[in-house]
Amino acid sequence: MARKFPMNQEKDSNAAFFFLFLYTASTLIRPHEMFQASVDWIVIKVFAIIAFCLVLIAQRPLKLYPQHWMLLALLPFIIMSGFLNGSGMFGIEEAQMLLISAIIPLFLMSTCITTIKRQHMLMIVCLVAALLMVHNGHVQQTAYEGFGWALNSHSVGYIDLGERRITYLGFFNDPNDLGMFLVMNIPFVIYFYKKGGGFIKLVMLGMLGILGYGIYLTGSRGSMLGAGGLLGIYILVVNAGPKLFISAVLLAPIAATVVASLQSSIDASANGRLEAWYAGIQMLMSNPIFGVGKGQFFDNHGLVAHNSYIHVAGELGVPGYSLWGGALIFTVLTGYLFIKASKLKKDTEADASKTKIDEDKNIAFENERLLNKTLFFSMIGFMITGFFISRMFTLTLFIFMGMTIASHIRMVKVSPEYQEYFTSSLAFRSMGYCWAVIVAVYISLKLGL
Repeated sequence: MARKFPMNQEKDSNAAFFFLFLYTASTLIRPHEMFQASVDWIVIKVFAIIAFCLVLIAQRPLKLYPQHWMLLALLPFIIMSGFLNGSGMFGIEEAQMLLISAIIPLFLMSTCITTIKRQHMLMIVCLVAALLMVHNGHVQQTAYEGFGWALNSHSVGYIDLGERRITYLGFFNDPNDLGMFLVMNIPFVIYFYKKGGGFIKLVMLGMLGILGYGIYLTGSRGSMLGAGGLLGIYILVVNAGPKLFISAVLLAPIAATVVASLQSSIDASANGRLEAWYAGIQMLMSNPIFGVGKGQFFDNHGLVAHNSYIHVAGELGVPGYSLWGGALIFTVLTGYLFIKASKLKKDTEADASKTKIDEDKNIAFENERLLNKTLFFSMIGFMITGFFISRMFTLTLFIFMGMTIASHIRMVKVSPEYQEYFTSSLAFRSMGYCWAVIVAVYISLKLGL
């Protein structure tokens, strides 16, 4: 499942996590960009480099899991795809960007978040960032020319017509990115609501309302569908059996395509989205091995795909999409299998309640079970939202994916029997499962939906 480096002794570096915490806070909250004097500071890169070096020096054991290997395998593939499509240097730049803004953060998150306390700290950072984003967006609704209190952040859209889609700093300067992040934080709010006392519950109810308000202000239909889809997926996961859940997942892309098609008759944006999806399928069929090259979708079609899955398939072909999609599906599928196994284990222990169970181990298992479930739904939030926007390599994805992998690692440590759901064989199968999305969209488009 994972390659273990020679240094096998257990070491947990507090310093490495400290700088990972600073990296996460500076990436999501972006305090240095709130002031003109510090806007050009490279604190994010500095924190990432220090955290990475400390992990290599002081964190043991070091392991690479299937998701790491899949994304690492993308690097030479992206470079080769770039050269074959006439933009070799651009391919090198794209591969370098993927390493810095995706693979390294993923590795740091999955390696350093070794305790529930550390997980909670980063979840709180996410919620604080979300709160600041929404408050800044609220200010943008009434401020002159839509400017918020965060330096140079302003709403977008036709302000004269009353359209003010909120934005934030850094890569959250697009309403779709901001909306996706808010959706992925909804499970965090529910988690702290369930775990907290009366005051915390009240705070989290308010936070849930704030997130909903923020999603509305982004004007992102993908984010709104993501928030609504989370409720449907929750009902399926909690109440439905695996067959019904899998069937719903397979039918969801078809249903989404149908919705987009019905809307296209009255909405030029929806019609353009369908055309972009079809163009992505054509790019895949024309260049099935190497695609048109990472970052080349826009040059070939004139618009982005407005669908992360189609976008990757068109740009990177069958092998590239299999690696990216495999890493995503493997992470989500493992979380789902853990949830089902945990439910079965709880039912079994309830039936055998008179037997002696180690209390500390049982508490640790319950805490990890709830965290795994929470992070699973955050990843589902990305999958739904990502179906309607092109955000396949956004840092948000890899921060949350890294937290999810860390949860899986801790889950296996608490309950070794869960190892069977976190294997290389399942990772390879996930590289095939991810094509269900593309096939479903293709069939829907061919049927003229």
